[in-house]
Amino acid sequence: AVVSTQSTGGLKVKNIAAGYWHCLALTEFDVVYAWGWNNKGQLGLSRENAMENMPVPLFEEDMEIDYISCGRSHSAFLTKDKSLYLCGWNKYKQCSEDANEDIYLDNRLKVNTPSATDVVDVVCGPWSTYFTTD
Repeated sequence: AVVSTQSTGGLKVKNIAAGYWHCLALTEFDVVYAWGWNNKGQLGLSRENAMENMPVPLFEEDMEIDYISCGRSHSAFLTKDKSLYLCGWNKYKQCSEDANEDIYLDNRLKVNTPSATDVVDVVCGPWSTYFTTD
């Protein structure tokens, strides 16, 4: 079901995801709104934004988001071109095996998949991220 909310300016929300202290909403026009804690980069915002009380739009110009998922303190964004981006807490390598720090907007991570494969689904657990490819 698609629901409308005042927090997104009346836009209908087609996908919503919640972490421990942050939330994401994907609207009917494929705009992502984020709110809550950003202390680990889980909102996809820069380090200067430690918390957002009201939903703020993300990725308006550079990415077309098709699906969202939240873990405890990390987030996943699946694009219409089937690329997967992750940001947030990375203590247990839930965003990257290679990174040793939390992933913020300025260095959000695009997941590399084997050649000629697209990511078709993603789900975040509290301390993990799982995705399937075609």
